Amino acid sequence: MKKNSRIFLIFLILASVAGWLIYKSTSNTIKPELRDFVVADTAAVDKIFLADKQGNTALLERKPTGYWTVNGKYVARSSGINTLLFTMKALEVRSPVGKNLYNNTMKLMASSSVKTEIYQHGKLVKTYYVGHPTMDNQGTFMYLEGSSVPFIMQIPGFVGYLSTRYFASEKEWREHAVFRFNPRSITDIKIENFVSPHRSFELKLNPDSTYGITMLLGNKPITPIDPAKLKKYLLFYSSTNYEREDNHLTKAQHDSLLVRGPFARIAVNDASGKNAKVDLYRMPVNQYTKMGIDAESGKAFPHDMDKFTIQIAGDTSWYICQYFHFDNVLKDPQNFYPGKDKTASQKRD
Repeated sequence: MKKNSRIFLIFLILASVAGWLIYKSTSNTIKPELRDFVVADTAAVDKIFLADKQGNTALLERKPTGYWTVNGKYVARSSGINTLLFTMKALEVRSPVGKNLYNNTMKLMASSSVKTEIYQHGKLVKTYYVGHPTMDNQGTFMYLEGSSVPFIMQIPGFVGYLSTRYFASEKEWREHAVFRFNPRSITDIKIENFVSPHRSFELKLNPDSTYGITMLLGNKPITPIDPAKLKKYLLFYSSTNYEREDNHLTKAQHDSLLVRGPFARIAVNDASGKNAKVDLYRMPVNQYTKMGIDAESGKAFPHDMDKFTIQIAGDTSWYICQYFHFDNVLKDPQNFYPGKDKTASQKRD
């Protein structure tokens, strides 16, 4: 009995040693540098190129002032950039893909992965492909260019997959900005309200660094101006966003809006020469309109009462905005006087 126990113990020890040697041999067949997805110094990353299998590409570039652009045309969303940089730094290998999954994994990645090129100081330092999530949605298949095997990647402590952080759509990367101005640099704002002309005004920076406001109807100056109200108003132009691209209306409906004309126009200039001009159009009632009937009269509203659509000069796309936010911009100029603001809301007729 004792002899059998001794033989069994020796067998366990030998089996453990053999297992360790097999594991060591297997793990060493993959060179360490071919499993190193991590970019430790993300502060040095100045360019990221993403391309998907549908032909979409996004070139993200860090500008000297710190912000990022997408495809050299638009400011990129800072939230998306920060998430992507964090992901690149925090990546961890969960496991290499086994032989039984290798062929299927590589086939799927060949048809649906996102190629990711990472540059530091203008030099390409890493290229890998981001594929699909694992069956448990807790890992993501990735393949480092030049490696002999793909890996399942994760971020420690994060529950979920990472493929949604790597995308090549220009529209998804673009910041939803209508106005992005430093309030202290604004030199001129002109509001033309074609529905309510008494709300039209122009705000201009004077040579003595003060601002003057003139109502366009009657060329009447607003004086005195409440400095607190003026400061608050200028702040709206530091971060004014659209909600989303307007895909609700057809081309014929957009063409009809162009013929009808905008209900308002906003033009902004700053000291650096930066400018923006936006035309605002009433949005027809559509399938997404929340309130199409006036509860008091029972009559249908002539247009969407919550949202409108805009065109930004130099951009052929249409974007949806909310009155809730823009009423702060399209305010009655008399509200710049000291005292209580007028409570009249933006006319929607």
